[in-house]
Amino acid sequence: MKENKGTKRNLKFIFAAAFIMILAMGTIALTGCGGGDNTDQAAEPEVVINPITGIEVESADALPARPVQVSIPNDTYGAVPQSNITQADIIYEFPVEGELTRLQAIYYSDIPDKFGPIRSVRYYFVDLATEYKACHVGYGWGKHAHKYMKSNNVPHINGMEDTDLFYRVSDKTAPNDAYIDWKSVEKVADKEGWFDERQTIEPWQFRNDEWAEAQKAAKAEAEALIEEKGDSTAEEDVAAVEKAKKVLAEPEKATTLSVKALGCNSRCDYDAESGKYLRYWYGDPYVDKETGKQLEFDNILVQKVHSDIMTDDETGLSDPKGRLTIDMFAGGDAYLFTQGEVIKGTWSRDTVDSRTIFKDETGEEFSFTPGKTWVYVLDQDKEFSYE
Repeated sequence: MKENKGTKRNLKFIFAAAFIMILAMGTIALTGCGGGDNTDQAAEPEVVINPITGIEVESADALPARPVQVSIPNDTYGAVPQSNITQADIIYEFPVEGELTRLQAIYYSDIPDKFGPIRSVRYYFVDLATEYKACHVGYGWGKHAHKYMKSNNVPHINGMEDTDLFYRVSDKTAPNDAYIDWKSVEKVADKEGWFDERQTIEPWQFRNDEWAEAQKAAKAEAEALIEEKGDSTAEEDVAAVEKAKKVLAEPEKATTLSVKALGCNSRCDYDAESGKYLRYWYGDPYVDKETGKQLEFDNILVQKVHSDIMTDDETGLSDPKGRLTIDMFAGGDAYLFTQGEVIKGTWSRDTVDSRTIFKDETGEEFSFTPGKTWVYVLDQDKEFSYE
């Protein structure tokens, strides 16, 4: 039979189309298996940074939903040394009555198996708990502290409400002998749902590669501004040039910070080799009771505040125990000691839920060295010096 030429052409077209489709399917299959160019490569895993220390962690799950803040005594009649304070990410030292101080240790990246000794709460400690969205642990209440804690909805465990959760150790004497285990804290927190929702903590600024590049750019910009407006007498230009000079100024050096006051005699020495500040207490190394290790920090922060003795709401008389009132929103002077340098500036805070902001003399936020920080909250009765 004579072959139909149209049919032959149609068959050739069908075979060619089928071949192209097979090739296309093969290309898609290869691309899906990693062959060829894939513009939708899997995204790099998100880098998770501890907002308090600036140190990278494995994942967000490596950090609890919120920090734990513990009220720890710091007096000379048996409180020191304390247990597991080397594991705290940041420690605040506050003035209390009698010119003594009390610590607020904040744990986030490394939760110890126990905390102690534990003492009572002052109402201005609550302002710190709201700043860090922390669960607070204490034993006892200063005036107004309990009411203030509840009015701010701060999750808390206190020995005056849950005595059975705490225990007394035999090698310390009352009132500096109360301890609590992490398992007990966790049990209550799980029951109350305090760790069900992850809290957002506003991070500090840290010295990293991005910071270094920003510093380099800021210095170049300052040099250019001085070159352009250095001879100008216009008021705004003079102000801009003065600010630019501060950007270019070499930071002041300081290797020792000392606080000498009744109930608070301490010193922090900078060790250039390790880049750490070693803490001393009345001339001796300030150590952790559990490990015997001297406490060391990457940053020392000084926050200047003003205190007054409380007055009775009804009588108007001064508090007989000399308990203090401190406005943690009033603002004031601040100093950051890091990498052997001292940066001077100021602090401010807007609301009970916001973070305290520390800025240098150029208006930029303090940039901390990644790691642990000790914060001296110093009132007018506690002066400090450095050299």
